[in-house]
Amino acid sequence: MNNVILSLGSNLGDRDFYLAAARQLLELRVGEPTRLSPVIETRSWGYDSHDYLNQVVEYATELEPMELLRVLKEIEVALGRPAESKTKAGTQDYKDRTIDIDILYYENVEMDTPELTIPHPRIQERPFIQELLKQLKTEN
Repeated sequence: MNNVILSLGSNLGDRDFYLAAARQLLELRVGEPTRLSPVIETRSWGYDSHDYLNQVVEYATELEPMELLRVLKEIEVALGRPAESKTKAGTQDYKDRTIDIDILYYENVEMDTPELTIPHPRIQERPFIQELLKQLKTEN
């Protein structure tokens, strides 16, 4: 099993619903949650719009990084995010979204491909992500 830390965010519609639905689908398709942060509300990052609800969750998974990315994109689309709205971090056109799921860390993997960079290249630019990472608690 590999530990992966994901960030979840929503700023459209019933934000609580989308975070909960994402966690359910992630547990079914990715693996068992092992630690999670509280949910916090933050200003939109990278553009001016509705506030986000954000959370960081750690999962134990057997999926390899590229397979995990594919599953995350499928979950985002299932929860109403247009497939074309997400590109590699750093070239993304920021838009409002029902759900956004990013891979922050994957075990001790470091990679940089056109589709995926691990660790996530914008962690240090997002103070709310750093704070949520500090608040990860063991799932009970």
